[in-house]
Amino acid sequence: MGAALSHFTTYLANSLCGGSSRKLIAGWWYSILALSLIISLMAFWTVSTRSSAEAFASLWSTFIIVGLCIGGTMVMRRFHTSIAVGFFMGSVVATSQLFFLLFLVYLGYAADRSEQALSSYEESLNAFFCLVQCLLLGSFAAILGAHRSQILEKSGGGGGGAGGGNVAGTQSADSLGDTYEPPQGTLS
Repeated sequence: MGAALSHFTTYLANSLCGGSSRKLIAGWWYSILALSLIISLMAFWTVSTRSSAEAFASLWSTFIIVGLCIGGTMVMRRFHTSIAVGFFMGSVVATSQLFFLLFLVYLGYAADRSEQALSSYEESLNAFFCLVQCLLLGSFAAILGAHRSQILEKSGGGGGGAGGGNVAGTQSADSLGDTYEPPQGTLS
C-alpha cells in the first residue's frame, strides 16, 4: 500500500507540479486553507440563523480548523523537525475525522429540517463542505506521509533560516560530538 501511494503521489507531482512533491504538498495545503476560510465564513452564517447546538458545532469546528491552519503553516514554513511533522500529521488525521463526523451531523440536521418542512439548504451546504474538507485533509495526510522526507530538515544543514538551524546561543547534538565536558564551577 505504501509503495502504491508513493507512486500515485509521485504521478500527481509529475503531472500537476512539474515533478516537485514539495509543490504538490504546498498546493494541497493552500486548497485546505482556502476551504477553511469558506467554512469559517459559513460558521458566522450558521451562528446567526440556526440553533445553539448547530452554532456550537460550527464554531468549534472553526476554532479547530483555524488552529490547524496556523499550526500547520508554521510547521510547513519553519519547524521541520520529525516531532513537529509527526504531530502535524496526527492533527490533520484527527481533524479529517472530525469533519467526517460533522458531515454526518449536518446531514442529520438537514433531514430533521426537511421533516419539519423547513429549508435544509444551509445544512446540506455545510455537509458538503465538511465532506470536501475531510477528503482534502485525509488525502493531504496520506501525501504528507508518503513524502514527509521532503518536509523534514536535512541533517548537517544548520543555518538559521526557515526550517533549519539552532536557536541562538545553543549547540546541536551533532556539534557536541563525543567530547562533552560539564561546566566547571561551584554552586553557591
